[in-house]
Amino acid sequence: MGVLKLPAALVRWGAFPAAVGVGFVGLVAAQISGSSIGILSDTAPIPGLLAGTPRAVRSDEYLLVTPSNLSSVAQGFPSDPWIGLAPTDLEVAVHSGVSVDWTTLFHPDDWGYLFLGSGPGLAFSWWWSFVISLWGIFALLGLITRAPALSAALAVVATFTPYSAWWSAAPPSLLLGYGAMAGACLIVGWRTRRLWLAVLAAAAAAGFGLALVLVLYPPWAVSVAIVVAAVSIGHAIDQRFRWRRVLWVTGLALGLAGAGLVVWYAQNTDAIAALAGTYYPGSRVTKGGEIDLFQLLSSPLNFWTAGAAGATVGTMPGTAQFANLSGLSSSWIPLPAMALVAVGAGQLVINRWRDRRVSAAPTDGSSGANFRPPLWALVAVTVATGVLLAWALIPLPDWVGYVTQLNRVQASRTPLALGFGAIVMAALAARMPKRPAAWTLPWAVAAAALTSALTVWAAFRFPWDTALVPMALVLASGFVLGGLYAAVFCLSRPLWPALALTVYALLSWVLINPVQQGIGPISEDPVVTDLQTIAGDSDNRRVVVFSDFRTVAKVRAAGFQSVSGQTPIPDAAVMEVIAPGDELKWNNYVKYLWTPAERGAPTTIETIVGTTLLLTVDPCADSLHEAVDPGWIVSNDVFDDAPCVELEGTSLRDDGTTLLIYRYTQSR
Repeated sequence: MGVLKLPAALVRWGAFPAAVGVGFVGLVAAQISGSSIGILSDTAPIPGLLAGTPRAVRSDEYLLVTPSNLSSVAQGFPSDPWIGLAPTDLEVAVHSGVSVDWTTLFHPDDWGYLFLGSGPGLAFSWWWSFVISLWGIFALLGLITRAPALSAALAVVATFTPYSAWWSAAPPSLLLGYGAMAGACLIVGWRTRRLWLAVLAAAAAAGFGLALVLVLYPPWAVSVAIVVAAVSIGHAIDQRFRWRRVLWVTGLALGLAGAGLVVWYAQNTDAIAALAGTYYPGSRVTKGGEIDLFQLLSSPLNFWTAGAAGATVGTMPGTAQFANLSGLSSSWIPLPAMALVAVGAGQLVINRWRDRRVSAAPTDGSSGANFRPPLWALVAVTVATGVLLAWALIPLPDWVGYVTQLNRVQASRTPLALGFGAIVMAALAARMPKRPAAWTLPWAVAAAALTSALTVWAAFRFPWDTALVPMALVLASGFVLGGLYAAVFCLSRPLWPALALTVYALLSWVLINPVQQGIGPISEDPVVTDLQTIAGDSDNRRVVVFSDFRTVAKVRAAGFQSVSGQTPIPDAAVMEVIAPGDELKWNNYVKYLWTPAERGAPTTIETIVGTTLLLTVDPCADSLHEAVDPGWIVSNDVFDDAPCVELEGTSLRDDGTTLLIYRYTQSR
C-alpha cells in the first residue's frame, strides 16, 4: 500500500489549523473546559475538577453566563425567558442564555449547547473563542506575511494572553478571532482573480463582521476593528491591489453585514431601545486617558497574579476603587520594543522615499519572487496602535472619541487591541528584508532591559502584597518578554524567538484557569436536583430567590427563571410597579440581592456596591405578583406567616444549611 503524499504547501498551511481543530474536537468530546463553576460546589473534592483552582474573579462566567446557558438547554431554548426582573429578548441581552433564531448562525459559541447538550456545550463554548482566535489571526498574518510557521506561533502568542484568560463574560479572544477572520476574508476577496471567490469572500467577511458586532461589546469590537482595518488597508497598498476590486468587495461585505444588522434591529426594536435608554451601559461614553500606565505593562506579572500574590489584590493606588485581576490584566505590550518597531518603520519609509523603488524580495526565497514587503501595512498598524495607546493614556479632546468611536472604548478595554497590534507589528517587521538601524542587537538588548525595568516599576504600582512577589523573577520575566519580542523582528531567523515567546505565553496562560470536566458542580448539587424534583413539572418557571448569588445561579442552571440576580435589560413597566421613583437605580445593567421585608412594608432598593443592589420586598406584596407573577420561592428564611406561599419541600445543602422551597398560592 502506497503512502499518501500531500502537497508540501497543503502541509505547510494546513497543519496548524488542522491541529487546532483536532484538539478542539478532543476537548469537547472529553467535556473539558476552563470553567470556574467549581466555585458553586460545597463539596470537596469538587466534582469533575481535574486540576487548578476555580477563580472567584470569574463571577460573570459561573454566576451568569454558564447557568443561563444551561438553563436554556433545560428549558428547551425559550426565546424570551425572565432574566432577573424582566422578560428578556435573548437576541439583545448578552450572557443571558441561548437563543434559537437566524442570529444563532452568527453565534457559533452557542452551537454546542444546541446540538451537543449541556456538558459538551460548555466545553464547545469555552474553547471556541480560543479556536477562532487562533484560526483568524493565523489566516490574517499568513496572508500578509506568507510565513505559515511564524504566523502560527504568533497567533498562539496573541491569543493566549493574561487579558484573554482572566476575562470571562464576552471572552476577548472571541472578538479577536471574528475581527481577524473578517480582515482575512476581505484580503482574499481583494486578491483573487476569480469573481465567484471574491463574492464568496465578501459574504464570509460580512458574516464574521456581523458575528463581531453581535457579540454586543463595542469596547473590544471597535478597538479590534481599528487594528484589523489598518493592517488590511496597508496590505492593499503594499500589494497594489486594484482599487476597484477593493472598493466593491468591501462595499459588498459592508452592505451584507449592514442588511443583517437592519433586520436584527427591526426585529428587536423595543429591547434595543430599552438597553440604549439605560443609564448604564446605554448612555455610557468615555474619555481618553483613563488608565494608569502600569495596567498596560502588567502581563509579565501574571506568573505571580495567578498565585498567592494575586489573592492580595486590593484597591487601586490612591483611590477607593476596588480592583480585580480581569481589570488589571493586560495583553503582551512591551512598549520599549514596540517603540523600536515604530522607529524602524519610520526609517524604512524614509529609505523608501529616498530610493523610490520597491525593496528586494526576502533572501530566503520562501515566499516567492512576487512577495512585496509589508511596509505600509506595518506603518498603518503602528499608527493605529499608537492612536489606541494615546486614547488609553492621554486625555484627548472629546471630538477625537466621536470621530473614531473610541468614546465607546474604555481605557481599561484597550489592552486587547493593543496587544493584538503589538503582535501584528512584530510579525510584519520580521518580514522586512531591509533591516533599519533601530533593529539591531544592541537596541534589542536595550529594549529588553527597559521592558524589564518597567515591569518592576509596574509591580510596585500594582495593588498587591509585594512581599509575596519575587522581584528578581519579575525582572527576569520582563526581560524575557521584551527580549523575545524584539528578537522576532531583529534576528534573521524570527521563528525561533517566536516559538520561545509561544512557550512563554502558554506557561503564563495555563496558570490561570482550572481544568473542569463536565458540569458536576451544578448537575450534582442538591439544590439543583431537589428543585428539579419538587418543581420540575411546574408550568410557571419564575422563581424568587431570597438567598445569595450562588443560589441564584443554581436555580437558573436547574432550568428555572430566577427573577433575583442579574437583570440585563430593565423593564420599565415592571419596575415602575415594583419600585416607582427609583429609576436612577434600576434603569441600569444591575443585579439584585433579594431580602424579605416585613408584611406590608414598602419595597426599597439600596446600592451595595457598584451595580449590585439590595432589593427588600414583601414576598406577598401585590406589586410583586402584579408585575412578575412568580411561581416559586427559594429562601433561607422561614415564611410561617406568609399567606401567599406553601412549603413544598426543603433542600439540605452540602454546606449543612437548609434551603426552603415554597410554591406561590393565589391567596395573598
